[in-house]
Amino acid sequence: MYTGEKVVPIKLDLRVNHTLIKDHFLWDLNNFESDPEEFAKTFCKDMGIEDPEVAPAIAIAIREQLYEIAVQNVTSARENRINKKGRRGFDHAHASKMGGNAVDLFKLFGNKSSVIRKRKEWDVYEPVVDLLSNEEVDALEAKEERMTK
Repeated sequence: MYTGEKVVPIKLDLRVNHTLIKDHFLWDLNNFESDPEEFAKTFCKDMGIEDPEVAPAIAIAIREQLYEIAVQNVTSARENRINKKGRRGFDHAHASKMGGNAVDLFKLFGNKSSVIRKRKEWDVYEPVVDLLSNEEVDALEAKEERMTK
């Protein structure tokens, strides 16, 4: 039974071996036919990506974000229910948002109501896939290493 769209934004920004991927798109949580693994395989095929490690990495990135969204939804519902019952004071009302690692993905993309994109937005949502040379990979790894120190 389809209960209508529940659209959430998904953002890909990852590097797998020599492939750099940047994309963002909308995912309908209520469409149970949607499969991150199938999406990733199709994405790689459409973009001409031949590295066998890229599709699983994309699927994992999507699943991690879907999990984070689910956690946010459960936490939000729990807080609303508790606040309605008056069991918590102001000090605890937003504890999960203040102390958690959750990324508010809606702040990144805005609140979209449909997965259908307007023609003028097509170029905004176009994926970016770059194949990096060995030198570019080495430079990125050195930069990442410097940033972690």
